Amino acid sequence: MSEDLKKAVVCEPLKDGVLLVNRLETMPKATVLLVFWHGVGDLVMFLPLYYRLCELYPDMDFTIGLPKGLTHEEIIACEPLGFGHFDAYRLVTGEEVNDTAKDLPFDLVAKITFPMSEGQKVLTKGEFCCVHELGIPPVCGHGPVSKGVNRLVAVHFQITCLPDSCNPDEATAERVWNDILEAGYIPIECHFQHVFHNPVNKKFPFVDATVRRCRPQTSSLVGLLRSCAAFVGVVSGPVHVALAALPPERVFLLEKDFTREMFTKHDIAHADLRNYKNEVKTFLEGL
Repeated sequence: MSEDLKKAVVCEPLKDGVLLVNRLETMPKATVLLVFWHGVGDLVMFLPLYYRLCELYPDMDFTIGLPKGLTHEEIIACEPLGFGHFDAYRLVTGEEVNDTAKDLPFDLVAKITFPMSEGQKVLTKGEFCCVHELGIPPVCGHGPVSKGVNRLVAVHFQITCLPDSCNPDEATAERVWNDILEAGYIPIECHFQHVFHNPVNKKFPFVDATVRRCRPQTSSLVGLLRSCAAFVGVVSGPVHVALAALPPERVFLLEKDFTREMFTKHDIAHADLRNYKNEVKTFLEGL
């Protein structure tokens, strides 16, 4: 803006009855904040519209205003798309949306309603917004979005044979599970109950994501492990498959009577279940 004390023009195209492009035509080379105070599904549908606006109005400086606290900004595509501010966003608070929008550092603040298309089947929700709110030719699509971050961690607490020598007690296992959660990862127990399943290996009450009800197939175990960012578990079949399917630096062994030196030359991360000191959390935070 040319003046520090200049107030932004605030509009709500659908409510005002003035299409966004009609306002843009009166404000050449403006800085424009598109306040998009909606859910992640709506955002993914709106992104193609945002990119099209950048294409149609290359002299405008567009930014998306995203709700602060929902982490929607993490899915904005980071790859250059050849025009405008392809990943420009600003986190906006509820107060800025409702009370102090005019104080935001933009020439124009447009609150995008992104309404439902009223049950009709001719225009998609995105196209309806284009026609009745933005004033651009209909655009329909999803994304593009960023590649995201793989935070899935396969966890295995119980061995079929020699459970007393390998398995953690419930309290220690729960500490490991909670450490994974506190590190920002998503634990899933990769314990398939195969034909030789040991009945003493019952699911711990705190485990809320597991494959125990899934058909036990070795190929499913491999596929699951290859889909994970890391593996954390005791000496058992899954840890060996993990060492074959993942880089060794992403495998964490929970030791008891048997240690890593007995099975691999890799100096993989590990912890003593008899004296656990939250090493899993440190391991994951370092990935």
